[in-house]
Amino acid sequence: MTATRSPPAALAEALAPPLAGVVVLGAAARVADRLAGWGARPVSADDGPALRQALSDPALVALAWLPPGALPVRPPAEIAAALRAGDHPGRDAGDAWCLSAATARRLGDGAADAAALAERARSALPRPAAPLAHRRPDGAALSLADLPAAFGSGLPFAGPFGDDPVIAARALAGTSAQARAPVPSLPDGLAPIGPPPAPRPGEILALLVVRNEELRLPAAIEAARQLGVDRFIVIDNRSTDGTRDVAQRAGAHLIDAPGDYAASSFGITWTNAVLDAWGRGHWALVLDADEQLVFPGSDRVGLPALTRHLDAQGAEAFRTIMLDCFPRGPLTDCAYRPGEDLSEAAPLFEPPRLRRERIEDFPGTLDYGGIRERLFFPEADPANGLRWLRQKLFNLGLRVPGLRVSARFRAWAPPRSPTVTKLPLIRWREGAALLASTHRIAPMRLAAEQPSGVLLHYKFLQDFHERAVDAVTRGIHYDGSREYRRYLRKLEADPAFSLAGPLARPFTGPDALVELGLMEDTLAWRQDRAAAGL
Repeated sequence: MTATRSPPAALAEALAPPLAGVVVLGAAARVADRLAGWGARPVSADDGPALRQALSDPALVALAWLPPGALPVRPPAEIAAALRAGDHPGRDAGDAWCLSAATARRLGDGAADAAALAERARSALPRPAAPLAHRRPDGAALSLADLPAAFGSGLPFAGPFGDDPVIAARALAGTSAQARAPVPSLPDGLAPIGPPPAPRPGEILALLVVRNEELRLPAAIEAARQLGVDRFIVIDNRSTDGTRDVAQRAGAHLIDAPGDYAASSFGITWTNAVLDAWGRGHWALVLDADEQLVFPGSDRVGLPALTRHLDAQGAEAFRTIMLDCFPRGPLTDCAYRPGEDLSEAAPLFEPPRLRRERIEDFPGTLDYGGIRERLFFPEADPANGLRWLRQKLFNLGLRVPGLRVSARFRAWAPPRSPTVTKLPLIRWREGAALLASTHRIAPMRLAAEQPSGVLLHYKFLQDFHERAVDAVTRGIHYDGSREYRRYLRKLEADPAFSLAGPLARPFTGPDALVELGLMEDTLAWRQDRAAAGL
């Protein structure tokens, strides 16, 4: 006859705290209250008397030990599942461990203290495949920059954490119970590698679509993290270098994109799908690996302050221009290495003469000009008399309804260089979408007066010729890689090609870009910064 539990007993079990019956030795003061609230019995000591008292507790279900400075970083139900999953003796002497009551009592008989019990357990039990606590490889204390990796590890604990209460509070925020949504259906074979993103309310996201970006990706992630990005999502399209290792070491969520980049509208389909799945309700910074965002005051305030300001202004997107940065000499002489400061390897820029031209899509106008137009697309400069006349005639033709929709007429449009306008920072919501990278996006609200920014563009390094050859060979960019064909012709005509000319100047910070008129500061944004004392 099968034993059944009475309804009151079953109800009591269902309502029991998740860690009921778990004794945790060595619990620090800041974690003890959290563990006790989940039903565990935290014990600050891990000496002989504390061990014997824990083993004699008739309600003991599992006995655990946390190393100094370790904190829980997962919801209590997930921690309970990990601690009740079976014996975990730890992978080494510094790792957290947990034993069932039966194993702890069997191995703990006569043990001098918790360390002696753990040594017996590691000798008697199989070495677990994964630790219970996330740690840095070098054993150093975890910082704010390490939190994404700690949360993304899926492990119940992480540490050691230092004494900074802000870091501890952010770490413990990962323990708030939240339903783990199933991985949504994604197009074109997209699939998370490891835990999928699970952004918390208010987090700022960054998304990058990459292929073989081992050289620039470390600097891109670090620059965005310094600005205040909380969570990174990297969509990798079949990289053959160390790009994936870079992303995972940085704690980014990695999305495998095995499909064809050109067929995905150059990554647009992938970006829209991933942000629809995990980005709604969040500010999302959509970058290429060679881009770094600056805005008025960004050397003193970060994205949390900027996005609060944009929210207060009712804005849903942030406009920028791309500013090409380059080395002082020939590109072939550049010796940049991953993780170094890009502003030292490519410190120069040429203040662009920009013009704004109307388009039918949002944002309604795009900016053109700059050093790439001057060097690679000179026929697009309106100062060219024939180009100016052609533009005037084309504008007149657009007023004729029949011509406006004619493909043959539109093919006669004046030549344009690549636009330098991007809207990389978007409050993602239903209906948000990229149309042509972040140059053109689905309509979003813009405030009547709001600041603008600059994307420092580090395309021109020592690998530029190699990347141009690859782009042309595979035809992976817009219009059969037309832009890269221009680059390649110039590079092959002059192997010692350099962008540095008499108009070049060093980048000295965002204030100088405001003074040059390359980005706009507003009174309201200055007042917000002043109110924050920055």
